[in-house]
Amino acid sequence: MFTVICFFRVEQPNIEKFLKITKKSGDILVNHGTLEHHIYFARELTGRQGSMGLLNLVEMEENEELLLGQSVFESEEHYHSVMKDVGFDDMIHYLDDNIKDIVEMNRVVTSSFTTERVAETN
Repeated sequence: MFTVICFFRVEQPNIEKFLKITKKSGDILVNHGTLEHHIYFARELTGRQGSMGLLNLVEMEENEELLLGQSVFESEEHYHSVMKDVGFDDMIHYLDDNIKDIVEMNRVVTSSFTTERVAETN
């Protein structure tokens, strides 16, 4: 499995608009083959049992909420195939432009993870 996660800092007045855009974007991703697409609301950002929380890593403003977006794919190859197809979808470009009006993209944190172990190059 391969997943891409994104942490979005969204100002509270923009949350509903953000959710509408990401719902439409997620539907497009699923229509092109993404296995799952979800948006999660933060519950506890301060850590537990002596661990750090995301607030130790991400600076938040008082009027912002941290949301997590997750897209799941069969493999990294599947991800690249889906994203290539999605690149030809005009609606996704329109939605991407609109989300830039809501979220400062240079403050979005994005990473990918896989269940497959990466071969060591040594």
